[in-house]
Amino acid sequence: MSKRIDKDRLSPEGSAPSEESRRGVSRVDTLPDEFIKLLQKSELAIGDVIAGRFKLVEPLGDGAMGQVFVAENLAIGRKVAIKVLKNELLADPSFRQRFQQESEAIAAIEHRNVARFLDLVVGDPTFLVMEYVRGQTLDQVLEKEQQLAPMRAASIALRLCWALEAAHEAGVIHRDIKPSNVILTPDLESGEEPKLIDFGLAKLAHAAVKAGLTRTGQIVGTPEYMAPEQIANKSVDARSDVYALGCLLYELVSGRPPFEGSDDVQVLYQQLHDAPQPVERFAPKAPKALRQVLERALAKKPEDRFQSMREMAAALESIDAAEPDGREPTGRHVPGSTHRVKKPGPLTPRLLRAAGLAALVGIGAGFGLGRLHRHAPLPAPTALLLISSPAGASVQLDGKPLKETTPTTVRGLSPGARSVRMQRGQQAVVERQGTLGADERAVMNIVLPPASHPVEVHSAPEGGSVYLDGKLAVGETPTMIEVTDEDFHEVRVEKNGFETATRALTPDDHDPTIRISLTPERQPRGTLMVDSNVASEVWIDGIDRGYTTPTLGIHVSVGEHVIEVRDGSGRKAEARVKIAQGETRRLLLSPEGPGGGSGGKGP
Repeated sequence: MSKRIDKDRLSPEGSAPSEESRRGVSRVDTLPDEFIKLLQKSELAIGDVIAGRFKLVEPLGDGAMGQVFVAENLAIGRKVAIKVLKNELLADPSFRQRFQQESEAIAAIEHRNVARFLDLVVGDPTFLVMEYVRGQTLDQVLEKEQQLAPMRAASIALRLCWALEAAHEAGVIHRDIKPSNVILTPDLESGEEPKLIDFGLAKLAHAAVKAGLTRTGQIVGTPEYMAPEQIANKSVDARSDVYALGCLLYELVSGRPPFEGSDDVQVLYQQLHDAPQPVERFAPKAPKALRQVLERALAKKPEDRFQSMREMAAALESIDAAEPDGREPTGRHVPGSTHRVKKPGPLTPRLLRAAGLAALVGIGAGFGLGRLHRHAPLPAPTALLLISSPAGASVQLDGKPLKETTPTTVRGLSPGARSVRMQRGQQAVVERQGTLGADERAVMNIVLPPASHPVEVHSAPEGGSVYLDGKLAVGETPTMIEVTDEDFHEVRVEKNGFETATRALTPDDHDPTIRISLTPERQPRGTLMVDSNVASEVWIDGIDRGYTTPTLGIHVSVGEHVIEVRDGSGRKAEARVKIAQGETRRLLLSPEGPGGGSGGKGP
């Protein structure tokens, strides 16, 4: 039988709860590691009932963070859509933080063209409950119809403008607007109504720095709809969504996205440097005003675009379908009709979007070197696209400084080995090597080390041991630690006879000194720190306490205890230790073959 955990809910009305009301409420981003170990390992199946009332009816697909199902709320007999966070991701604090952010992003928005947030259930499993929207995605519509009549496309884009304006007013940037994230649902008044879904990559504008979810060199989004500043690891705002909606509108009208390529690198390069082909080449009857909307929405510089969705909506509303060069085809189209416009030539494959997944390019420390093919529409036979995270780094290529900071492109390079050195401000220099072939293009995405600053830690009383993110710092309080500027940190102070005290540091904390008050222990206890030569479970007095070696400090009562470690192969080792009040004991146990053994080292 799987273990089920009681849980609280966020506001089912979708409003953001106050800080006072949130105390004691289960949140995904604050789940303790001990909870993760209790999760069931089996996959969910159609017919399963989760959280006591949601029966899984049919799958809707897989996303970057979890599975999506149609489910029936057995309590009220209503269909809903649920997004279940994958168990393997739930074990990662950064993914838990992103999932929490998604629920808060959706809950903050109320608009008829945005799928409604209904609930967040924290437990086993953990999932979002959302409005179930009947209909087809724009991706599916385009697969069937190939391209839409210009005024129908403009009508859909107009209503998406107002949906995104509501999101922006709530402080949310979507960052992943694409055909598979818009559903056309039947509507009695207009015939069809677009609904924006999936805020899995949404960014809360007021918490952009605090979120800290994409500072590791990830280019997050879907290449065909990403704004240049999003690709270049620069800050994104409402104008980034303007660009993405421009890409979507271009595709609705022309039957193809503004930029295509045989791999992601080609598309990213074109988004940064190239102008799209005139939309009238694929849609000759598109009104001139619609072409002007696309031209402005797809401007490379954010300051040259519409500055808000409201501004873009006004431009779309002013389009006159009766312009001489913009007449509708025979049988004037109204929104919601089934009129189709056939596209000349074969339909371009939509492999990335069909999967419904966000592309993650250049993940992790180091760089990704992706190849561009010869037929890519690039201005030079050989080119190197240089990107850094964060952007704005100075670059040396083969020992020669470049005039531009990242992102930048070097064209006309001869084939062979290349050396790239990047530095931003006073941060350390990072050097990478790669090889360019003849007539090849590549992208190099380098993650720069974060800037840091010293912090002096004091405790009352002084003389406590300081741990930064679980690692023992040098010296006792008062002492100095070095923290990175754009990360979250945990500072922990331990002192014999006192309760352990912790302090969270956010990217907004810039105080050179922190002071932590220690409280005398309420009951006698000591501390155990257990390690082994392989990752092992830690059992204390015959009970699995949910710890895995190497552990941080485990508080235990004063007296004698039996400490046992068990690895995944059934090997184990144990030791008896006697703990005095305020004492810290460190044990190194080495699991032996079947049948077990004993032995350990410690002071």
